[in-house]
Amino acid sequence: MRTPWPLLLLTLPLRADLPAHLTAHLGEAACVHLDFTQTRTLAALSRPLKAGGSLVLARDRGLIWILKRPVAITYVMTPRGLLVLDAEGGRERKTAQDAPMVAQLGRVFQAVIQGDWQALDAWFTASGSGSPERWTVELMPRPQAAAFVRRIRLDGGRCIDRVRLEEPGGDRMELQFRNQRLDLPLSADEAALLDQD
Repeated sequence: MRTPWPLLLLTLPLRADLPAHLTAHLGEAACVHLDFTQTRTLAALSRPLKAGGSLVLARDRGLIWILKRPVAITYVMTPRGLLVLDAEGGRERKTAQDAPMVAQLGRVFQAVIQGDWQALDAWFTASGSGSPERWTVELMPRPQAAAFVRRIRLDGGRCIDRVRLEEPGGDRMELQFRNQRLDLPLSADEAALLDQD
């Protein structure tokens, strides 16, 4: 007899096989488009910093992070490395070996959006509560991730709605997602960005 999903969440540690029951639809989407608002709270500043933009995640190809405000800048993260495009047409490319921390953060973020709990298990221990309609997952870093994150909390339902990240020094970042579109195909421009060497 199959155990109901909410009971599983409340009684078992959240391992690679459990979240598949909770967020299977995230892993099935070949492509995710969404808009985001980012609020960053820094211990050294009295007021939080706000930013916004959009994000495109194509499974097995990479992530396009488009910051629209307060400045326009695009980050393209693929298995080959990082490409940064500014509003004036400037480009900077770094391989995964040149920027290992950025590459690792890109992999973690991609795994979060796709609900790739097996990949996240390499960096975090996780616990969850709720039901497939409304759930919360907390990720606590393993030693190899503890240098850049203290805790991540994910809230969602059909899609991930919010990510809260706490850093070891007391800084915090919150991402609110909206207008999530699953399996909307890549545009020609998006595909070209992900295919650049």
